[in-house]
This record gives sequence, structure tokens and C-alpha cells, in this order.
Amino acid sequence: MIHPAHTPPSAGPVAGFLTRLARDRSGNTLAMITAGLIPLLAMVGGGIDMGRSYLSQTRLQQACDAGVLAARKKMGSAVVVTGVVPADVQTIGDRFFNINFRDGSYGTANRSFQMTLEQDYAISGVADVDVPTTIMNLFGYTEVPIHVECEAKLNFSNTDIMFVLDTTGSMGWTN
Repeated sequence: MIHPAHTPPSAGPVAGFLTRLARDRSGNTLAMITAGLIPLLAMVGGGIDMGRSYLSQTRLQQACDAGVLAARKKMGSAVVVTGVVPADVQTIGDRFFNINFRDGSYGTANRSFQMTLEQDYAISGVADVDVPTTIMNLFGYTEVPIHVECEAKLNFSNTDIMFVLDTTGSMGWTN
């Protein structure tokens, strides 16, 4: 124990309390656990909320791709020659998007999907959704905005198909 005559002068009652607290080793485990609990909660909460965000982003990307692919397939190849876009292309694209990512999936909000017909008759799309957070809400992050883009093109490959007919009778010969 330190003799009171050898104690250095303190700056006040707060400094004396902090000095005693720094020297006292009894009960400091509880203080260390309490101090480490907040960063641990932030890491676990960030992992859970980001996992839900990545899941929502993946499913939203798949729904966007399905929507534009279905719309492009419905549009067909005649549009290149005639220039006439079938009336229900938008309806088909929206239907496929809605089936693959329903409103409120994974607790999301503010879902939107838009398709655009490009100059080269490709169909591009953008989809947005907000994923609300659960644990990260305690740290001021209330939602994670998700944005994806997709496109479907109709490609005509330059492939020649040939049919060869062997009329020599050599296929009937036995070696």
C-alpha cells in the first residue's frame, strides 16, 4: 500500500478516480467485456445485414435478367425487319420480373423495375430496392440501397449449315 505522504497531487476528484481505476485490477474483466461488446455487436450486425443485402442483390439481379430476357424473346426477330414492337413485350418482362422478385421479398421495400428498348433492339433494364437493416439500425444505418442493371440482346450468328448426302453407296460397304 502506498503511504499517503508519497501520493502525488491530483488534478481533482475525476483524475483521482481514474488513477485508482487504472491501478485496481479487481472487476476489470467486466469492463473489458462491456467495452468489447459494442464492436462485436457491430461486426455481427454488419455481417447479418450485409448477408441479407447480398442475397437480395443476387435475387434482384436474377429477376432483372429474367425480365429482360423474357421481353427480348417475346419481341422476336421480326422487329429487326418490320420495326414493329409487339404490344405485350413490357407486360411479359414485368411479369417475369415480378415472379422472380416479389414485392417485399426478404423484407425489402421500394422495389422498382424499368426496361428500355435500345437502338440495336436490345432491351436493357434497371432494378432498385431498399433492404432495411436490423442490427445496424442501432448504429444509424437504417437501409441498404441495392441497384442492378441488366441487358438482353438478340445475336445472329454467322453460321452456315450444310447437309451432305452421300450417294456413292460407300456407306453400305463393310471393311
